[in-house]
Order: sequence, then C-alpha cells, then structure tokens
Amino acid sequence: MSVEWRLTPRQPADTEAVVTPVWSDGLPPQLSPAFLAGSGFAGAPGQTLHLPGTPATVLLGCGPRAGYGPDTARATGARLARAVTGYRRLALWAPDTDLRALVEGYLLGGYRFAGYATAAHGADQRIDLVTADTPSSRAALAAGLRVGAAVLLARDLVNEPGEELTPPEFAERARRIAADSGLECEVWDADRIAHERLGGLLGVSRGSLLPPRLVRLSYRPATPATRRIALVGKGVTYDAGGLSLKPNAELAAMKADMAGAAAVLAAMSTLSALNCPVAVDGWLPLTENMPNGNPIRVGDVLRMRSGTTVEVRHADAEGRLILADALTLACETAPDAVIDLATLTDAAAVALGRRITALLATDDTLTEDLRTAGRRAGEELWPLPLPDSYRPQLASRVADLANYTLGVRHGTALLAGLFLREFVPPDIPWAHLDIQGTALTDTDEGEWVPGGTGVGVRTLIEYLLSAGG
Repeated sequence: MSVEWRLTPRQPADTEAVVTPVWSDGLPPQLSPAFLAGSGFAGAPGQTLHLPGTPATVLLGCGPRAGYGPDTARATGARLARAVTGYRRLALWAPDTDLRALVEGYLLGGYRFAGYATAAHGADQRIDLVTADTPSSRAALAAGLRVGAAVLLARDLVNEPGEELTPPEFAERARRIAADSGLECEVWDADRIAHERLGGLLGVSRGSLLPPRLVRLSYRPATPATRRIALVGKGVTYDAGGLSLKPNAELAAMKADMAGAAAVLAAMSTLSALNCPVAVDGWLPLTENMPNGNPIRVGDVLRMRSGTTVEVRHADAEGRLILADALTLACETAPDAVIDLATLTDAAAVALGRRITALLATDDTLTEDLRTAGRRAGEELWPLPLPDSYRPQLASRVADLANYTLGVRHGTALLAGLFLREFVPPDIPWAHLDIQGTALTDTDEGEWVPGGTGVGVRTLIEYLLSAGG
C-alpha cells in the first residue's frame, strides 16, 4: 500500500473519513460521559473511536496537551495507521505541533513488507492534511515523508531474502539509490578489494560462492562544509557463521546481518533533500559469511588493510573483520568523526534488550551528540565502556590481535568494541553502535512491526543535520 499526502486548507468532497484529534485533558462538550459510556475512549495517545456517518468520523486521542511532543506524535501516527486501513480517502485535522513526527509514525506503523506475497496488502490511500499551508507545515510534511521513506527503505533491505539481496545486488541497489539521491557512488569489485589489501573483507568472503563488494557513498552540500563525517555500515548479506556454523534456529534471522549497511545507505539517501550542512562519506563492506569452498579456518591469520595481523579464533566473529578494513579506509580520509553501525554481538542485546542500542565511543562529545540525536529521533542509545583493562583478552600468540576471546562469555560486546578501536587512530572521534538487539523485532505495536526496524536511520539523520554547528 502506498500513501499520498497533500496539504489542504479545507476538507475535500470525496473524503471517506475525517480524523479529528482529541486531547484527553480537553474533551469537547459534545463528547459527554454519557456519549462515551461503554466506548472506552478517553483520548489516550493513539486511541481511536470510529463514529458512523458520511463521511465517517475517527476520533484520535492525543493524550494531554502538555505532554504532546515528538515521541507521542510518532506513536499516535503509528497507531492511527493501523486503525484506518479500511479508508482510501482520509482528511486529517492535524495537531498544530510535531507534524513531522506524526507523519513519520503513520508511515512506520502502516508498513508491511510485501515483496513476495501473492495477495494484495491493501489499496492505496490519500491523506489530506487539513491545516494551514505555510512554509513550516510544508517543510514538516516533506521532512516526515523523507525520513519515514528512508526508514522504510532500510526495513525493505533488511527484510529481503539473502538469496535476493546478495553483495553484488546490494551494491547495484546502492548505485541506483545514490543516483536518485544526489550521492556519488563508487563500487569496488573483488579484484579492486584485493588490490586495496582489504584482508578482512577478502577473508570473510572466501567461503561464499558470490564475490564481495565495497561501496563508497559521498555527499557534499551545496555550500562549503566545515565538517566531514564518515559512516561505516556492516553489510553481511547472509551470515551462516562460516565454518563456525550457526545452529538452525538462528539462521532465519541472518539475512538481517546487513542492517548497519542498510541504515547508512538509507540515511544518506535523505541528505541532499534535507540540505544537510556537513559532508558525509559512507563505507559499506558487503559479503556473505558461508562455509562453502575455501572459507577461513579457525586458526588462520588475516592481514588487514592497516597492516595489522589478526588470528581468526571464531569464524562467526566476522563482522569486526570487515568493519576493521572499512574503518581503516574511512580514517585514511581524515574525517572529523567516524560512526559505525553493526549487528555485532548478542551480548549487546542481552544487556539492553530490543529497544535500546548499545553505544561505545572514544569521545564524550560525540557520545552526547549521538544520544541527543537519538532522543529527538525516538531511538534510545545507551553508552557502554571501552575498558583498557580488557584489552589483553584480545592478545594472540601468533598475530597482532585475535578476533575473539575463547572461553569468555562476559563482556563480549565490550571486547568487540575494543577490537574495532584498534583500527581507529586516537585523534579521530569514533562511535560504534551495536544494533544487534534493535535491528529486528517481533513486536507489532505502535511504530514497530515484525521484521527489520530500520534502527539507526533517524538517529544518523538527526545527528548529521545538526553536526554542522
């Protein structure tokens, strides 16, 4: 189902239903206790009450007026989307604040991945926002649609079967999206990757019948940028675990191991339309992690682009190997900050659950800026430490570094962060978002629908839009 949005000063004649916002602390006189008796409607955020008529009326609860903000607006929009699927022509009398978040929420809550379903997933809708047609309302609507579409793009990519979204196919989609979004795009094939000495990416890809790719995306603002940010997204399009084969129960979700790359691509697709003031480069290392042919063996030693040698102690700790090369490439361009996103460790999910993303960083300002952006975007980040005292656990007898610490079950998210830190110079602020727990959900409530969440897209957009100050 697609949704067309229009701003209009009055209700169109072909409206099937009119959505009217109602504040819980200011119910209009006509909604008397006797009228509402038995309905359960009290104006709580996202609560709806359908009243028959031509057109029908849908009362939309927005909660107390004083508590209405972006989070409430987003959740309200998401719940509204579920409540009005039966209407094709809606007139929505929008609340006078947080229009962008309301639109975002509607798109997120109404999303369903239907790429391979034979049955239709609902007819198209038209929503007329009945509000003053002002520059601010137009900007809010445009931003809500653009950001919402970016999150849905990331969700679509994450939800694609691994057989379809292979490394070469991901790279081609990135090329097309870049062309449509005002981005420059460079794609490295396996020969170029070998020439550039990306030993981690080459090593992980050895077990796959499909070749790896490295995608570099570049955005430059219309006016000279005072800052340049590098983004890195883990892009394992299917992770069977290599020779450290995963159990069958875990394999169905492994098409989502490229959620970090999807988030970077989707966020960058908005930058030109939203007039982002900073220059941004995106690095997407793309591969499968499979046990075919000539996979890396436990005990093998890989030489990374940085020259660091890494002993492979676990073939399923592959994400950090491809990220290491991409981080090195990103840092060689001397950015003002580097941010990577990766579905990296189950430990992050165990620690923080399915709603909070782990944040490990070397710079306090970057940490706070990202957390602030996440709060504005409705995506909570929680900082975890990078303790130097844990660094000896990454020691190897045969190489500079080990990719995994055998026999250690505790603090593995921190160890993964420490491994990645080895490939970022100390003078470049760096942050790592471990989205293992937040990239997928089984929840079907509010803005969350089963499958890929598109986590990180909104946080990156918010951060980048404010990073030029």
